[in-house]
Amino acid sequence: MERKRWMVLGTTAALALGGFACGDSTGGADDGGADAAETPGDAPAEDAADAGLDGEPDAEADAPDGSDDAGREDAAFDAPDWGLPCPDPEAEFDPADPGVQMFFTIGDTVMMGQSIALAAGGFLPAAREDFRPPDPPPDIPLDGCIVGGGSAHVRECTTPEECAPEQQCVPETDASGNPIPDTGVCRTPRDPIDIGPFTCTGFSGGDQTFQYNAGQNGAYTSTPDGTLPAGVLAYDTTYACTGDAAGASGVGRYRLELYVPERLAITSPEPVMGPGGFPVLDVVTTEALALEWTGGDGTSELSVNLTGRDGGISCRVVDDGAFTIPAEMVAAAGLAGFAFVNLLEIRRERTGLVCGEGITDGEITCTEALLLNVRPLAP
Repeated sequence: MERKRWMVLGTTAALALGGFACGDSTGGADDGGADAAETPGDAPAEDAADAGLDGEPDAEADAPDGSDDAGREDAAFDAPDWGLPCPDPEAEFDPADPGVQMFFTIGDTVMMGQSIALAAGGFLPAAREDFRPPDPPPDIPLDGCIVGGGSAHVRECTTPEECAPEQQCVPETDASGNPIPDTGVCRTPRDPIDIGPFTCTGFSGGDQTFQYNAGQNGAYTSTPDGTLPAGVLAYDTTYACTGDAAGASGVGRYRLELYVPERLAITSPEPVMGPGGFPVLDVVTTEALALEWTGGDGTSELSVNLTGRDGGISCRVVDDGAFTIPAEMVAAAGLAGFAFVNLLEIRRERTGLVCGEGITDGEITCTEALLLNVRPLAP
């Protein structure tokens, strides 16, 4: 279910994480990806003091246990001893005391050899839809592919009367923000709130401080538009953020953590420089495509999508560093014409942990989206 947070993140996030990362661009990518994260494992007891009033996190916190947990529904079970309450996965929405939703996203989309990196987040009054069960996984077998896309659109309402009194029935939107026909979801109108800045460690070159940015629809950013200079994102490290709102909007101390593995990069087949001056992947249209990449943990998942001029396929893959797209699926992708109209997308998403006083729903995520234009070769 798409959340209000993407509207808050503004144009930059929609460009880097929504449009390109979802494969809606006709552009391509290089062999380098971006950051990703997975749920941290239990921190050692001595780290609990780091969640105190000084709010200084330990950037060297233990790496995750390899599971790709999906946010608030698992938070209470994975929480280390930070001395902070974590969102209860069994909690129900309390309209009299909804609390606050916090979200934070680190991401990097690489296309046509160029990287667009960002880090942004925000705070919202928690809403009824934040307490729904998580969306089911795509209707794609693990380590398998299907023709077309694997995501079903949602139609839970057609009129406002089918929603709670505070909600509206609105259509789902695509990566560009356009309404999707014959969809309807119940959402609560709400605006981002300013509860003061927070600081994150883990970035190359030093800490980053994030604060409310009215110019980006109330998103929390460390730069004017949320994008980051080249080299600021770090890999194979833990990002840790802390803040203390001192009671603003009911929020006190809070802490976020996520682990970012080795950077996603395709190691085989090796991309080559195309005639347009950007990297392309040569693919024989009737043969299986064996892919290898870096940074896999053998447990989490990533998506692999191959889209051609005349078709497309979607694959759901264990992130173990290798996957072969069967020949019949390569053929079904409809690769044809110039490289510019054919695209391979590998997308990795990991989720960390959010805990805090007054935070009833929280999510910290990291997205790597690697896009490569594909040059179809005849057998």
